[in-house]
This record gives sequence, structure tokens and C-alpha cells, in this order.
Amino acid sequence: MNYLVLIADIVASKSIVKREITQEKLSDVLNLLSKNNPSLVSPYTITLGDEFQAVFSKADSIFIEALEILSAVYPVKIRFSFGIGEIHTPINKKIALGMDGPAFYNARQGINKLKNSGDLYSLEGLSIPQSNLIQESLSLFSYTCKNWNQNRLRVFTSMNGKVDIQNIAKELQISERAIYKNISEGNLQNIFRLLNEITVMINKELI
Repeated sequence: MNYLVLIADIVASKSIVKREITQEKLSDVLNLLSKNNPSLVSPYTITLGDEFQAVFSKADSIFIEALEILSAVYPVKIRFSFGIGEIHTPINKKIALGMDGPAFYNARQGINKLKNSGDLYSLEGLSIPQSNLIQESLSLFSYTCKNWNQNRLRVFTSMNGKVDIQNIAKELQISERAIYKNISEGNLQNIFRLLNEITVMINKELI
């Protein structure tokens, strides 16, 4: 069986002012996500001061959760590398440590590529012909969301496939006009559809 492994790390972590505050925000959001995602077979785990891992059985919310993490630690940037493949060791259901296999190798390879490219998202291990197209799409998405402010990140994650402007505005405590502006200027609905199509393709590899 194939799994989806995430290895992520904070960009330029040593230059962050008040790193302990960022670490606390990161820990809080990772703990919250670990409690609410049924697709996690090994929870979000901080493995080093600036790196964390997780293992998924499905990709259903990986991009939304990545943006939730970015929103929580804003303006700090994080690289997210997803690797598809087998895991040859027993799954550690308590913490994402002590496991090994191609899924982890692919995720690590992606992190190394991201450090060279400057992108925020990578996906390694796809066997389908569209793998290059997906990687280029993620590179374009990286370029786009690098410039998002915290409100745009929050609007996108609150949409979750649905555009209920009134509820989003109430939840985020900003005007409905600001919601419409973020959706329009950020092309958020098209991006959501793109990421959903990529998610479908990933899930086919995890069967």
C-alpha cells in the first residue's frame, strides 16, 4: 500500500525574530490539525526545531491544511514536500518518527528540490503521465500564494469549496466586500478547483 508522507520545514528559520513564538504557533496548529483529520495515520510531529512530518492515507485536505499552517505562522513561510510510496517499517500512530521507505525518500527529495527552487510545494512519487504537469501547477501555485496576506490565506481555507460570503465575513471579522475582493483578485475559486483535481490524482495513487 502506498502512503502520502509530508516533510515540511520553515524557510530561513534562523533569521526569524522571536522564534519561540513561531514555534508555539506552529505546535498549536499542528496539534489541532492532528485531532481533526481522519486521513492522518501518523500525526503532525515536529522532528527538529524547524521541521515537521506527517503520514496520510488520503490527500483530501493536505493543501487546505498547508495553508492553515501558513496562516497560523504568518508571515513566516514553510516548504511542504509530499512524497508518495510504500513505508517498509510499521506505522507509528503516535508520532511521525522511526519510519522508513520510498514515501519518506520521495518527500526528502522534494524538500531538497524546494530549497533550490524557492517554491513552497512539491509532490514526488507520482507514477501517472501527468506528474510533470502537476509539479508545474504546484510551482505556479507556490508563486501565487507566496504573495498572499493573512486575510487571503484565511479566506481560502474558510471557503473549503463553498462560497458563503456572509458566514466567512462573520468568522474572519472582515467585511463582505473584502471577502469578494480576495476571492476575485486571488482567483481563489479556480485555484481551489485546481488543487481539488490534483488531490483526486494523488488519491488514485494511494489505493
